[in-house]
Amino acid sequence: MEYSKYQIKQGDSLESIAEKYQMTGKELLAFHNSHSPVTQQFFGNYLPIHIDTVIIPLQKDKEEKKNIDYTSYEKKNRYRAEQLNITRIEDEVKSYSQLKKEYEVAFNLTNHLVKVKLCDFFYEFNPPALSRVFDFVSEVDYIRNDCLVEINTLGRFSKIADKNKIKKNWEQFKRNKLNEIEFIKVVKQTKPQEYVKLIQEGDLQFSSQYNDEKDYNRDLFYLTLLDKYLYNADENMESEEYTYQSQLFPDVVVPMKVRYDVLKKDEDLITIRKVWETIESEELLDKVTKGYEKYHQPLIKYKFSEYKLDMRNLFTYNLKTKTLEKAELSIIENIENNIKSECIFNLRKI
Repeated sequence: MEYSKYQIKQGDSLESIAEKYQMTGKELLAFHNSHSPVTQQFFGNYLPIHIDTVIIPLQKDKEEKKNIDYTSYEKKNRYRAEQLNITRIEDEVKSYSQLKKEYEVAFNLTNHLVKVKLCDFFYEFNPPALSRVFDFVSEVDYIRNDCLVEINTLGRFSKIADKNKIKKNWEQFKRNKLNEIEFIKVVKQTKPQEYVKLIQEGDLQFSSQYNDEKDYNRDLFYLTLLDKYLYNADENMESEEYTYQSQLFPDVVVPMKVRYDVLKKDEDLITIRKVWETIESEELLDKVTKGYEKYHQPLIKYKFSEYKLDMRNLFTYNLKTKTLEKAELSIIENIENNIKSECIFNLRKI
């Protein structure tokens, strides 16, 4: 990895320098030591007197972004999202969940920025025991969805621009609220190792080293809100490839091809159907077969039959303002006649 050097100034500390570069003190220390000769390495939370520079990751885009106005947004909208998840075994409903969220969204398309804030979150589960887990998950969701997102020229998620703020919110949550959640109390008391692992996973998720693109691009809210319509005319929405993380098999990623079909133009409004088609292969078939035999056949008993995955998104946006008005995304993944995962996601501007 490329790097540069930071000249230590009076009053600097390891933490204050790390904060400038959206890192933790431990991350900065590890980076410095891995790029320094033995005589210039140090350990602990203080800066030794004999060291006058700290090695930091090269800030390639620092100069080009210093003049960006992060406070000016061309349009601000409010959206409500509803997500329904159903798992069926032999057509009988085995689990059900309903999530409802409300977001504030502000766009600065000139500078490729989107400000997102999760304002409200309601959830219902069957079996109800899952609700206790979501008491924790929802709090984490509030943290990760109070963010400034950089998007690319395709209108898609690129990176979190204010990761350091999110990291601070996570640390504050750990200090003030985490141990008041009933689910966390139980895990901490009955499975202390799982509790430690949970905290470590959170620390990793909110660290500067974590690959946010993987998570945010698979989040249905961002997958639906951020798309080609933000920067491309409908005639330029060419087909592309996409990878879908299977909901039936945790270790299977499904390669897909995406196409856009213009269905209707009505003055300033345009409606488009986005269709994901599975790229079938012997390798994929082998993976889902083994996944079914491992995770589901012991319960269902019936042998593997046929794998199907269907994804479709019908969305309407304003051509002039580049504002998404409404969208409906459906995802149906199933092993024919055996097990089916259904997800219906609706997003609408209010």
